[in-house]
Amino acid sequence: MSILKAFTIKHKIFLEWWWFLCVLVLTGFITYELDVIERLWTADQTKISFAILFLFFLMTIYCGIQAWQLSKINVNKSYLDPTLKHKYEAGWFVSEMCLTMGLIGTVAGFILMLYGAFADINISDTISVQESLKKMSLGMSTALYTTMVGLISSLLLKVQYFRLEAYFEKQLKLSTDEKRLLQD
Repeated sequence: MSILKAFTIKHKIFLEWWWFLCVLVLTGFITYELDVIERLWTADQTKISFAILFLFFLMTIYCGIQAWQLSKINVNKSYLDPTLKHKYEAGWFVSEMCLTMGLIGTVAGFILMLYGAFADINISDTISVQESLKKMSLGMSTALYTTMVGLISSLLLKVQYFRLEAYFEKQLKLSTDEKRLLQD
């Protein structure tokens, strides 16, 4: 068996995460090149989307660290402590937090839309109506962008932590089976 194949088999969970990270980085680069980040910055008046993206980035790196540790346990064939699973709860919590922050951004966007649109409107003045529509569209874009960023970030975090927990459960079963065989 080649060294590369042996490394790939032993570090499968980490390499899966690494592949996922590379796809995320490529997607981030493409969105940057297409000026999506600039449009998001302009459209989201609350900047909640960037707080969500920051949390997403941190928890993705944390997931990678956990994946590496799980891979090392697999390589060393050491005993897997079942209490290590509690480390993944932070990822699940932050995925729900991203979703909630997106919904908060939705509400904030609607508040901006309604407050900004009707505060100084003069229906008989065309310019006043146009300004109100512009403010409404800015509030609506804040609402929609924060919702989209929250939903996507939450979904991608859940995918990462689901895979991590699936590998953990598989490793735990193997570790428990090996321990039972050694006792018999």
